Amino acid sequence: MLNPKAALFFLSVLPQFVDGGGSGSVTSQILLLGVLDVLIGILYWPWVVVVAAKLRGLLARPVFRRRWERTTGVLFIGTGAGVAAS
Repeated sequence: MLNPKAALFFLSVLPQFVDGGGSGSVTSQILLLGVLDVLIGILYWPWVVVVAAKLRGLLARPVFRRRWERTTGVLFIGTGAGVAAS
């Protein structure tokens, strides 16, 4: 309710996975999908935090940070060139 983007996402995506004429009510199906989303988030986001914390330690090293910036810069330029070429 506090994030309108999430609400718009659910309104646009969830109906594709709800069986209107099949088993169970539409409300229970949407509730189940919402609960599954929350549970997956509870399992997923702690791992993202752990990886980010480790990357933070690596990015504090000047040599690694310089290599990281060069690598990501080349990837962004390559992606942009690929998009421009298409």
